[in-house]
Amino acid sequence: MTLARRKLLLERARTEGFAIVEDDYEFEVSFTNSPSPALKSLDQHDSVIYVGSFSKSLFPGLRLGYLVGPPEFLAEARALRALVLRHPPGHLQRTTAYFLSLGHYDRQVEHLRRVYAERRNVMDQAIRKHGLTIAGAESGAGGSSYWMRAPDGVNTITLAQDLLAQDVVIEPGPDFFVTPMDSSHHYRLAYSSIASDRIEEGIARIARAISSAQNSGGSTD
Repeated sequence: MTLARRKLLLERARTEGFAIVEDDYEFEVSFTNSPSPALKSLDQHDSVIYVGSFSKSLFPGLRLGYLVGPPEFLAEARALRALVLRHPPGHLQRTTAYFLSLGHYDRQVEHLRRVYAERRNVMDQAIRKHGLTIAGAESGAGGSSYWMRAPDGVNTITLAQDLLAQDVVIEPGPDFFVTPMDSSHHYRLAYSSIASDRIEEGIARIARAISSAQNSGGSTD
């Protein structure tokens, strides 16, 4: 979202009185250019609740996150959490705080940026080599995945099932939309957990599966 649109959204939240929940989970791995400022950093009227997590940047099992928002909201959020979970284990919170205070987290994020940038470059080259189609305008910020479009007549739900049998995982587009069948040609390709030397073969298998689906009519709408 452009800076101008961010400001318009914040102004509308102020005038209409609604809250914005911001989950800017990929800002730390914006490795190709500077990320846009968080909505929360521009918020002058306590319209934004910023949520974050260490699950992606450290490890999924940590299940430790944080909220940034107005004091009144945070008090209510704590009370609500206490009804479900008293609090995450104290030793995990202390260990994470110590990890951050020593600067290890910043070095971890910098390592992630380097690794993701390498893997994205490899995937980008493989996508172009094997003739796959990136959906819409390619993001210049980085992140951890590509949003793709299969040719007309290829249903990505069926395509995903065919590829799974070949040890390749894609995420079909309908999982990301309110009206699933309007997005049956789209799919998501992630590279965050795939070693660089395995990426091209995976892309080649996707290209062959798409070609096979087109020739056989087996993965149709």
